[in-house]
Amino acid sequence: MSEAIIDTVCCADLMTTQAPSVSTHEVLEIAERVYGLKGTLKPLNGERDANFLIQSNTGAFVLKFINAAEDPNVISFQTQVLLHIKAHGAHLPVPRVLPSRNGEVEPNVRVNGQPLTLRTVSYLDGISQNLGTPSVALMHELGTSLADVNLALKAFRHPAAHRDLLWDVGHAERVRPYLDSLDADQLPLVARLLDNHETSVKPRLAKLRAQVIHNDLNPHNVMLDCATGSRVSAIIDFGDALYAPLINELGTALSYQFDADANDPLWQIKAFVAAYNARITLQREELEVLGELIAMRMAMAITIAQWRASLYPENRTYVLRNLRTTWRNLQCLTALPEGLLTQSLINACTPEAQ
Repeated sequence: MSEAIIDTVCCADLMTTQAPSVSTHEVLEIAERVYGLKGTLKPLNGERDANFLIQSNTGAFVLKFINAAEDPNVISFQTQVLLHIKAHGAHLPVPRVLPSRNGEVEPNVRVNGQPLTLRTVSYLDGISQNLGTPSVALMHELGTSLADVNLALKAFRHPAAHRDLLWDVGHAERVRPYLDSLDADQLPLVARLLDNHETSVKPRLAKLRAQVIHNDLNPHNVMLDCATGSRVSAIIDFGDALYAPLINELGTALSYQFDADANDPLWQIKAFVAAYNARITLQREELEVLGELIAMRMAMAITIAQWRASLYPENRTYVLRNLRTTWRNLQCLTALPEGLLTQSLINACTPEAQ
């Protein structure tokens, strides 16, 4: 079996293994026994894990029963990411790990005879970004917040950070086996973007600076304060974190900030990247590849979503919730005049060009 096929199989395991099945009764019993938590429970959506929100008299927490296919070293990596941010970015609004009664940050539990690893973190209240009010000010705040997360993680090292992940835009070629899940009108564009990624983008990424990144700043992982819906109250879900070129962080995040309905569909992207650049100066070589990463991440999103919808038709509505918007944005983005996106990104990071 070739290395490329092995990589694809490994990073797809989590996407094809059902999330653990845990009843409400079992969660409440485990929460009390392991953490001393009593309260009311609410199931939360999750792509790979079984997640529950518990409201207790000592606060609100999210219990994550981690997918059995997850590598224990990767579980450790994800936990250590949060602990590292607490130590090096205490001001940042990210979840805090709750130790068990025995002081464990990753206690093992048995559910229906199956051993599972559990991670519990503080719940940060808010509404997801897609329910808030878009504004330049919000994009500035979000760009600054993401840069601060990256600064906090700059020196973080962990062996499992170098992981194979289907959602890694730096290795977009891993979605090739799933192109047959696309509609006929989607396939030519996605295939063209993949060809360009392999021949032009990936060789350039190998020469750029790299570190551990969040890797999934989509609007469902950004919480806004409930009062105004216009201020960042939390950045959540570090489950896709990995060691990768730093610019991949923005390629992923900005793929969700394109506004096809606006007179200037790049207005959110430009405000976001300008604020990020004010905290972490982006190199010319990074900006020159960023536009292609944004488009590639969109293409990956529609491919993976439709593949997973075919695997789990009972969860189709949730999996495809963003498909229509993402496809429309990708069509609009790739229809822009050649070079416009890249030049707009460069101008946004060049004060004298404003």
